[in-house]
Amino acid sequence: MAFVTLDEILKFAVKREEAAYQLYKNAAAISKSIAAKKMFEEMAAEEAGHKEVFGKMNVEKAEQYKAIQIPDMKISQYLAEVPLQPDMTYQQILTYAMKAEENAYQLYTTAAAEIDDPQLKKVLQVFADVEKGHKIRIEKIYDVHVLTEN
Repeated sequence: MAFVTLDEILKFAVKREEAAYQLYKNAAAISKSIAAKKMFEEMAAEEAGHKEVFGKMNVEKAEQYKAIQIPDMKISQYLAEVPLQPDMTYQQILTYAMKAEENAYQLYTTAAAEIDDPQLKKVLQVFADVEKGHKIRIEKIYDVHVLTEN
């Protein structure tokens, strides 16, 4: 994906967040487990929040952003993609979500590396950090509820 203007980046990011929101809402609707429904609904709400934040982003806000170093457990790198299904286990839901957030992070990171404009690069890096933060949050849940309990 090649971006030329801030407007293109913002439109793309908002569309991606809307798609993620719809995906998680649909996942909640088809899930048979109450815990799965709750998890997907929480993720949908987060994506809706991202959509709002991304839509209001501008170069000045991106310039003021200070990246916070959060330890990345990199759990998602060792897990295989899982398909979205109505009867997913909690572990599969977390894996699915981690991989989705990992893919979004990689998309923005790659786009930032390929762009020359430092201001647009910064906006893409902010978006990448947001997605990475979401992935790391899910990895922590996975660590506590899957790795520790098994």
